[in-house]
Amino acid sequence: MKLLLFDLDGTVLHATHGAAPFSRAMREIFGVEPEAGAVRFDGKTDPAIIEEILAHSGTQIRLDEATMRTFEQRLAGYLEEALAAGETTVAPTQGVLPVLEALAGRPEFALAVLTGNLERTARLKLRAAGLAEFFATGAYGSDRTVRADLPDVARHRYRSATGRDVPRERCIIVGDTPLDHAAAAANGIPCMLVATGRTAYDDLVALAPDSTFRDWTDAAAIARTLEVL
Repeated sequence: MKLLLFDLDGTVLHATHGAAPFSRAMREIFGVEPEAGAVRFDGKTDPAIIEEILAHSGTQIRLDEATMRTFEQRLAGYLEEALAAGETTVAPTQGVLPVLEALAGRPEFALAVLTGNLERTARLKLRAAGLAEFFATGAYGSDRTVRADLPDVARHRYRSATGRDVPRERCIIVGDTPLDHAAAAANGIPCMLVATGRTAYDDLVALAPDSTFRDWTDAAAIARTLEVL
């Protein structure tokens, strides 16, 4: 058994105008308007992004658990409204659906989420993209601020759900950013990167992950690679 830990944004799905609900929640909860381009979201957990935005704005607010719960509730509500109104859309990354279908149909693979999104918004995005059926469990930004702490959370959740204990070396992180690779390296976990996000293929290759693909086009090659990592 191998536990495949998939990033969401940029890897298996893409949101259009997805930052608007986040900015609305930032204004309402913290009184801060995120400055466009001041903080790059790619690969970071939502709590880490919030902390960076607050620091950039000079706001002295302590980000405690109660505040994060309120933020997650408000953000999920705003995202749900935006999805219902068509103001925000979420779609699967081109070519990823056949890959997920093929992997989910093989007993030697189990699929889980490893994302910086808060859990409620991650589930909303997966449903909107039509991918929720592939990911019953995982780890989210609402679990830990540091992304490198998430793999063990995902492993423990999978064990609780299935009774199977998958060691780190039998996990594979699948993502699209240097921070996905960094989380894998910090845990001694193999990593496959796909250049379907904002980081260029050559830049991902330069990180020397275990495998790199330009996109999801070759489902058979991707499955063969995951077999041997």
